[in-house]
Amino acid sequence: MLAAGLYVGKTVLGSSSSSAKPFVVGTNVPFPPFEDYNVTTSQYFGFDISMAAMIAAAMHRPLLITNYADFTALLTDAGAGVFDMAASAITESGTVGAGRNLSMTFSMPYYEANQALLIQSSKASQIKCAPSGCNVSVMAGLKIGLQTGTSSEDWANTYLLHNETGGGSITEYTTVDLEVSALSAGALDAVIIDTGPAAAIAAGSSGSLAVAGVIHTGELYGFAVEHGDPNDYLPVINGAIVTSEQNGTYQKLLTTWGLG
Repeated sequence: MLAAGLYVGKTVLGSSSSSAKPFVVGTNVPFPPFEDYNVTTSQYFGFDISMAAMIAAAMHRPLLITNYADFTALLTDAGAGVFDMAASAITESGTVGAGRNLSMTFSMPYYEANQALLIQSSKASQIKCAPSGCNVSVMAGLKIGLQTGTSSEDWANTYLLHNETGGGSITEYTTVDLEVSALSAGALDAVIIDTGPAAAIAAGSSGSLAVAGVIHTGELYGFAVEHGDPNDYLPVINGAIVTSEQNGTYQKLLTTWGLG
């Protein structure tokens, strides 16, 4: 599942013979179950990809997925209008969202998320979070990994940085697969990542990884378009989100991708 993190390429979904201009959506894999890439079929898949396909259909345009190996570069190009829409579990709320809203424009929220602490299963007896959630004291002495440019980084910089004790440290990675590999190899004690991906990665680890607990952040994901929405995409995007919620498609996709 995590083998495609450095893949950079494009995949057309829908009718490639359509005369309509493709609706180009930028993403950053791997971040299961929201976005991932199957190297065998050369197809992107996940909750965000399914939502993007639904939005492209509402635009009456074929969907073209383009992957970015760097999440920060994805956000920069989204705001500059290099492609039509970014779909990559992008937090639009809180302090990190406020900063992003200065350079890009977001749809209505389509998913609420928290952060989680991903660890090696063998260390579950040593790294314990309370049922109410993980706090800084649990993480202060750990070697923590996180992805650059994400809300995980923002949370760690706000609450964990400069509060480390003992051998506690923070290491940043450009992609999720790199930080998970470091965790699996024992170079890290834990990874801070959104709850959905944490659960998906643990489930696909053959029992070697586990979720120690939740870091409650109450983030809201949104689809990002060029700053100011000069192409007037948001009415169609928001309309597709609302319609999916009303006709049951949204809940079906949540169930399909193990999100609720």
